[in-house]
Formats: sequence, C-alpha cells, structure tokens
Amino acid sequence: SPSPTSRFPQRFVSVPRFVEMLVVADESMARFHGAGLRRYLLTVLAAAARSFRHGSLGNAVELRVSRMLVLGQDTPGPPPTSNAAQMLRDFCRWQQGLNVPDEDSALHFDTAILFTRLVGGSWGCSLGRVLGCPLRCLGHIFNMVHDTSQACQELNGHTGASRRVMAPVLSSLEPGQMWSPCSARSITDFLDNGHGTSWHSEPGTALPSGATSHRG
Repeated sequence: SPSPTSRFPQRFVSVPRFVEMLVVADESMARFHGAGLRRYLLTVLAAAARSFRHGSLGNAVELRVSRMLVLGQDTPGPPPTSNAAQMLRDFCRWQQGLNVPDEDSALHFDTAILFTRLVGGSWGCSLGRVLGCPLRCLGHIFNMVHDTSQACQELNGHTGASRRVMAPVLSSLEPGQMWSPCSARSITDFLDNGHGTSWHSEPGTALPSGATSHRG
C-alpha cells in the first residue's frame, strides 16, 4: 500500500495560502479607541500579516480581512462576561452562525478573532480550536507549538527557542529569523499533509504594510 505521504503531491514551491479572517471588536474596544478603532485593528493585523510573509516561515501565507464588526447596540454579539473561558466559548459558538460555507461568498471566513479589553488581549476561533493573539497564536492554526516545548527541542537547539514568534514569553523578535525552525517545520507539515486546501483561492482584501479597506 502507498505510504501516508504519497497521497499528497511532492512540494517543489510553496503554494500561497490565503486565510480570510472575521475581525470582531467588542464595546470595551470601541469605548477605549473611539473613532480610531478600525485603523488600530487594521494596523495590528497588518503587522501580523507582514510576519506571516517573513522568509523564515518557509511558506507563503497571506492574511486577509474578510469582514470587520464592531459590537454594540446596533450589532449585538455574544453575552458579555468577565470570565475569559466562558467568553471564548460564547464567541466561538456565536461566530459560527455568521459564516457562510461558500468560499466565493463575501461573508465567508476561515478564522474569527475577537478583540476585547475585558480580559486582556485578543481571542479567536479557527478549525475548532481556541486561539489567542493575531500574530503569535494564529500560528496555532497551522499546528505550531511553543518553541520551548519538547517537540521543538531537537529542531530549535539552544538558539531557536527565544526571540521567535512562538516563544512562550515574547519580548523582542530576531529580525532575520522571526520564526523558529520548529515553527517552519510545523506549518510545512500541516500544509503538505493536505490541511488548508480550501485556502488556495485568493480573496479580494489584502493586508499590506499599512491600513487597508475591508468587506463587511
């Protein structure tokens, strides 16, 4: 019988993957940032998109904003709570009702991210997993783990576990090597094993170095 890897074509060049995101900000973010909220969100996401274009990742991944929603009286969201775990569960259930399976639809997205100041940071859901910040924890979509984990020790050696995106505590990044060898191997294995095949078609809204427009 054929080996497990023979079911997938051998890679000679990295096929671009376009990950469409639903970006949601709650009322606490709207109160804090006011009229500058959308520009702030797009600036943060543009920085994440630049990191996913970095050559040390070894794969061509483009983050795109499919829709952006600001929750409030006119756009109700999941019930508010100060419990972080409950907030994540409620958000993950709520965002499923907004998605459209048809990838050609302007309402379709691959992952959803919630920005909030209530429990600190940003949170998201993708592929049935609970994620965190737009840059570092989006890596979990591609099966990345923290660089100090046992699975990464051999690949990273002594120098690849700090100052990389997937370090457990992120203080500063090494400009020439943002992603560790372990992160690059994880995303390569994830994509080469047939995951993410629905992300090949290019959506319309890019995240360049600056803020950009969006659908929704």
